[in-house]
Amino acid sequence: MIEPTENAGLLLDLVNSRLVYGDRVDDELDDERGASWLRAHGVPAEAADLADAREVRDALVAVLRGRSSPEAFEPWLDEMTRRPELTADGGIVWRDRDGAGRRVGGAAIREWAELQAPSGSRIRPCAAPDCQHFFIDTSRANARRWHSMETCGNREKARRHYAKTAV
Repeated sequence: MIEPTENAGLLLDLVNSRLVYGDRVDDELDDERGASWLRAHGVPAEAADLADAREVRDALVAVLRGRSSPEAFEPWLDEMTRRPELTADGGIVWRDRDGAGRRVGGAAIREWAELQAPSGSRIRPCAAPDCQHFFIDTSRANARRWHSMETCGNREKARRHYAKTAV
């Protein structure tokens, strides 16, 4: 079973696992590398899990980019349950359970839900128009715009400066 991480590592790695560079696609969930990606994230490398990872990635990216509503998560939500289990000392812990072939999707959607805040989602796409990356905003004001200040942030600031001086 996959447990959600405090820093949403599975979710962030998942939505950043497919990048397009011109006519070349770098997909970490392709047939060659997908099994390794799953194992690195604590998921058995089974065909159903790989298909689930690809399907939920598409749904998450569409929601995060504003092209779809969270209703796109319904196929996973319909199969998610939480059940109590007894511990060795007689206590109770609650365990999340996902339907067969929905382990990656269930874990990623739980991580997404943990990142929703009254001030907006803590996971979002980079604001740079030529960037495809997503990031988790850990700033107090939830106002971070770029996945990397060193690359996207500096480029955007340089573009704005050039546009002002070129007029």
